[in-house]
Amino acid sequence: MALIPDEVLAEIRSRVDIVAVIGQHVQLRKVGRNWKGLCPFHGEKTPSFSVNSDKGYFNCFGCQKKGDAFTFVMEIQGKTFHEAVEQLAAMAGVNIPIVEENPAAREARSERAKMFEINRLATAFFREQLGKHPAGQAYLDKRKIGAEASERFQLGYGPSEWHALADFLIASRADMEIAVKLGLVGRQPARGGFYDRFRDRLVCPIIVPGGEIVGFSARLVGDSPPGPDGQTSAKYINSPESSVYKKSKLLFGLYQAREALRTKGRAVLVEGNFDVVSMHQAGFTETIAPLGTALTAEQVEQMRRLADQIVVFYDGDRAGYQATINALSLAFAAEVPIRIATRPGRAGGGGAGTLRDGADPDTMVHAAGGPEVLAEMLDRARPGLEYLAYEVWVLAKTPEQKARAVDDAAKLLVKVASPTERDLIAGTLATAMQLDPGVVQRALTRARGSAAGSVAPRGSGAPTAPDISVSQKPLISEELDLLAILADHPNLSNMAENLGLVSLLTDERLRDMYSASQSTPGTTLAELAPARLPAPSAQHILAGRFITHPDPAHLLTSMITSIRNRQSTFAQSELLRRLADARRRGDTQLERELANEVLKTRKQVD
Repeated sequence: MALIPDEVLAEIRSRVDIVAVIGQHVQLRKVGRNWKGLCPFHGEKTPSFSVNSDKGYFNCFGCQKKGDAFTFVMEIQGKTFHEAVEQLAAMAGVNIPIVEENPAAREARSERAKMFEINRLATAFFREQLGKHPAGQAYLDKRKIGAEASERFQLGYGPSEWHALADFLIASRADMEIAVKLGLVGRQPARGGFYDRFRDRLVCPIIVPGGEIVGFSARLVGDSPPGPDGQTSAKYINSPESSVYKKSKLLFGLYQAREALRTKGRAVLVEGNFDVVSMHQAGFTETIAPLGTALTAEQVEQMRRLADQIVVFYDGDRAGYQATINALSLAFAAEVPIRIATRPGRAGGGGAGTLRDGADPDTMVHAAGGPEVLAEMLDRARPGLEYLAYEVWVLAKTPEQKARAVDDAAKLLVKVASPTERDLIAGTLATAMQLDPGVVQRALTRARGSAAGSVAPRGSGAPTAPDISVSQKPLISEELDLLAILADHPNLSNMAENLGLVSLLTDERLRDMYSASQSTPGTTLAELAPARLPAPSAQHILAGRFITHPDPAHLLTSMITSIRNRQSTFAQSELLRRLADARRRGDTQLERELANEVLKTRKQVD
């Protein structure tokens, strides 16, 4: 997809009415020069959401969401940057330059359209068959899935006949070569023609946020029917990879969960399709799941755009614990707040979580008092590292289990981008686990060595910062990046000031330099950096890495939000460290005071 020229983005920003854009979702009223209303990104009763029509900017003083019209559309509707630009361009009457398609691109676009249509036909067929065949409905009854949930997720049934879907698609004049690519049917080399792949299966369509059906995930209902080669089929099968179905980038239930992700501010992550359906049926409509594989960075990025935090609610067995560790690792790398829902009833040993029987969410939904218990579990979900420190370590009884818990924690810590934050969290873990800090630091050193060749965490997309170690205290690369954006785009200076950038600069050299650029007309960061900073740091700011970025304003907003969230994490980590220390020393008065302070800071963050 071609980049949209900066001048086109600037024209859209200047012509679009941000009050009109936000007014479609928020009831705004004029207060002085600004407009105010209840924030759409978090629950509140007193308006803290402000829109400045002159600057084309919004800001919530409650949840710290900020940005321009592009940012708002991306956050509220879960759109990509390009999709948000196209929507606002149409509203503002701005034409986006069209890059002439080559024949290959035109053919690929045509094939994608056919794939969507064939998947739509297949979904209608499976839905119709569900009403005709008792086996499919009997399976839904067994799983206690009602008609409303079945309709919401467009569940269907693939009959056990070999050619039912194939005959239907042929009668519908579908392109059978594309149906083969989609994995709906397979070829019969000896006899000719096609056979159905989803036979005697409860079929779950995979629907993307735009409403298109890109693939299917199907669960065997009866005994495993043999395939053409005589081999028995797997319990679950999914559509194969295609130009529309990329399993690593998709989440089951995302289409149905989008509104709840926005209003509830969280994504509840479970393991299976029927976990999702059951949770939605019980009222937890913010629930989604990966598609039969381990969680990926692309899926975490989608959740980051649509929700404020992830709550992991995986199965309570050893596999669920390992999947939880993987989710923690990806969330830390992406700088996404993550919490772990822990079950009532604790068992010792194994590091396999806190559930005695390993029950999955689907089972818990239908247990006595299930929805009420689940609501409490999700609301009281523990922050990721606190889960490791206060749950996993407590369960580890033998030296081998304790060593594994420390190593698991260290593998996650190396994903944390900020060295300062890593040190703070390492100290918190050492105190909570009642270990010498050197034990955690040595584990961290080993984990860092193992991860030396891994991909860097999500950030600005720029290359890794150069080595800025000098005889003075080293400057933090994230803060240098903020000033680098302003050096490349001085027109963002007012935005940075409104976002309170100066309060995020922890190094006095950077604060002084930034303040000088703001207070002295005509003085730029590009001019001040060489004189005020060590050479490597000045080069970092002057490298010009953000000059060609398609939307530097959005990037600046995202980075400021990320840094502010990390600083809140720092404060919470230090409080938890002091709380654990007070508990260890038996200082009940201080423990009570710190516990109240922890609750207070969590409410502020939430």
